Amino acid sequence: MKYAKHIVFFLLINLVIVFLAIFLGNLTRKLEINNNLTEKNIQKEKDQLKINIIEYAYYNNPNYLKKLHDIYFSYEEEDLQNKILDFSNISNLKNNKIILVNLKSK
Repeated sequence: MKYAKHIVFFLLINLVIVFLAIFLGNLTRKLEINNNLTEKNIQKEKDQLKINIIEYAYYNNPNYLKKLHDIYFSYEEEDLQNKILDFSNISNLKNNKIILVNLKSK
C-alpha cells in the first residue's frame, strides 16, 4: 500500500487528460465543419466570379446583345441589324419597335 496514493493520483491525472482530449477533439471537429463550409462558400464565389468574367467578356463583345436576343427570343427577326439602336443614331429614332441597344458607339 506504499504506492496507493501515487496510483490514485496518476489515475486522476490520466482521467483529466482523457476528458481534456475529448473536449479538444470536439472543438476541433466543430472547427473542421466550419472550415469545410467556408471552403464550399469560397468555391461557390470563385465559380460565380468565373461566370461574371465570362459575362463581362461577352458584354464587351459588340455581338453580345445579338447573342442574348438569339438565346431568349426563339422567333427569327428579319432585318435585325436595323433595329439595333446605337449612340450615334439615337436622334434618328423612327421605329417604335426597338429590340436591342448597342452600348458601343462606332
